[in-house]
Amino acid sequence: MKRIIFTSALLFALILLSGGTLAQVMHEGELVYPFQYGDLDAYTAATGNSIDSWGEPPMLAERVAAGELPPVEERLPAQPVVVQPLEQIGEYGGELKGPTALPNCCGWDVLEMRLQKLLTIDTDLASIVPNIAQDYEVSDDLTTFTFHLREGHKWSDGTPFTTEDFRFYFEDVLGNTDLTPAPGGPWVLDGELPQMDIIDDTTITFTYPEPRNGLIIQLGSEVGHRGFRPSHYFQQYHLDYNADANALADELGFEDWVQMFNAKMNTYNFTWNLGSETDPYSPTLNTFVFVSEDAFGNKLYERNPYFFKVDTAGNQLPYTDTLRRLLVEDVQVQDLKGIAGEYTHFGWGTLASYPTYRENEEAGGYRTALAEYSRGNEYALGFNFTTENMPLREIFWDVRFRQAMSVAINREEINELVYFGLANASQNSLVPSSNFYEPWMTTHYAQYDPDLANQLLDEMGLDQRDSDGFRLRPDGETLFINFQVYVPEDAWRQIGELISSYWNEVGVKTQYKLIGDSLFRELRNSNQLDVSAWGADILDIGEVASQLGNTRVSWGNRASGIPWRDWILSDGENGEEPPEVIKELWELGEQFLEAPYGTDEWIETGKTFYNASFGGLYIIGTIQRPPQPLLFKTNLKNTPPNDTVGQWAWSYRQWVMFMPEQWYFEGGSN
Repeated sequence: MKRIIFTSALLFALILLSGGTLAQVMHEGELVYPFQYGDLDAYTAATGNSIDSWGEPPMLAERVAAGELPPVEERLPAQPVVVQPLEQIGEYGGELKGPTALPNCCGWDVLEMRLQKLLTIDTDLASIVPNIAQDYEVSDDLTTFTFHLREGHKWSDGTPFTTEDFRFYFEDVLGNTDLTPAPGGPWVLDGELPQMDIIDDTTITFTYPEPRNGLIIQLGSEVGHRGFRPSHYFQQYHLDYNADANALADELGFEDWVQMFNAKMNTYNFTWNLGSETDPYSPTLNTFVFVSEDAFGNKLYERNPYFFKVDTAGNQLPYTDTLRRLLVEDVQVQDLKGIAGEYTHFGWGTLASYPTYRENEEAGGYRTALAEYSRGNEYALGFNFTTENMPLREIFWDVRFRQAMSVAINREEINELVYFGLANASQNSLVPSSNFYEPWMTTHYAQYDPDLANQLLDEMGLDQRDSDGFRLRPDGETLFINFQVYVPEDAWRQIGELISSYWNEVGVKTQYKLIGDSLFRELRNSNQLDVSAWGADILDIGEVASQLGNTRVSWGNRASGIPWRDWILSDGENGEEPPEVIKELWELGEQFLEAPYGTDEWIETGKTFYNASFGGLYIIGTIQRPPQPLLFKTNLKNTPPNDTVGQWAWSYRQWVMFMPEQWYFEGGSN
């Protein structure tokens, strides 16, 4: 058994390959990211220092004095994580405030303030290190995975967190066919769960019949893959533990116990599900605990009294007492509130507002930093290859159509109008720092050439026009694309409007229409969109973690071939059989994922896969790596400095890399 570790030479190489230089970790002696030691022993081994006493948050000291809570030394695990703050030891107090545009989903400025994963990504943006788990080991043949929990680690309600919480999830949730008819996700191999062996309360082992090369990467990237749930909380909703579960479901307004259980489980699922909490003080291992929701949809969270991290002086984290989620469903109003200084931090503004942010810094009491938004494409589009509109399906699948629609887009103009020329005009692609990047990827049919677009469309037989000058399909109907989208970022709206105008100019009638998130998801998931668009978060570690979710069927949120995906995943029992080239692309992806992570074989198979994926132009991109404005209250400290912010990327869960648990307000209050 061994842990996956990196030598200093390999670490240096991975830093370079994952996006830059050692300046990402150190900048003239200063940290870009805060970092953590897996436990007290690791901290002592690395620094020669020890922690012998613990700091009690004043907010909790009152409850300790009243006998409502045990003292901090009894609440912490025996081996807490030790966080090295970005700048200095902080002060207790204050409330973090950020917005969300959706009532029960997302809201990264709030969600990522409290998100904790089983494992996490280290500051080199390549290694996976312990987080909730104290340590982990992987066998040489990559089939056996052992996780060590922290002795004395407790849920936010004080109940011990043990391997029982893993057993319950695997046997009573994933293994219960009523709750989970077909288990999926990274823990499952060929539809089967691994052999689980509970060694003791803090040690558990999972064994597979075949190597699982990407499992550790997945566990370090996505919170939904933690592999456990609070068994003591969920047993009340589970029929095997509560004979009156159906009666309880009826009392709470659910059809049966299964619907009730899954509803209660939702907030424990994936990153984007945090924010859907309904039960005050439901147990968590995250940084903050849900407390209440007001009539306006705003939610209040307070510090987890049993949080498992301390700073290098032994003070229990987080430094801030509470967290407030402000529901602002209009993204433009959301931006205006950021300018007015109504948030303590704001990472979801737009570059178009950057001059306004800077002009209003003093009045709003904040400062503005810029980070590189690292993902494959800012706004990538996918035509629905499996649409039920058969004439459109035939047109979309012709690569000449995708080539034409791509070169009809004026990416340089988009860059100037939306991003002040500070981003990069690019096809949907890997980022240049990727292990697999080749220069042709960003320029592949990405030049602005409306003459070529018209030529290609004419060659397809789309050379006839209606009375308004729009092209006719072979069946005589006007070629019309209903471009319905939801946009959480205003820059996406601007890009979409420009794309529609470019496509109209080459005779493809396009209507761009903004719709709500729920309707967008409903239409997308039911295969009813002509074309859909979203950001393409394509980074090496993210694509391994998502099992190539953005680069093969159904291309992530583009949803360009859901029936094809269903056919592949069900071995032909469901969905619709895809063309051979799509089957081959899927198999290339499987070969890539099966190759040992970081090896020459991994590099070689990855290049073959990505060449096929991007060469097929299944998704059309627009802009890559724009600057992302980040706003911080001027007295919010241990936040990234303006000139060394680091990378902003979904694959690293954005704010998580900056460890909001070590942010603090100078003076102890905001």
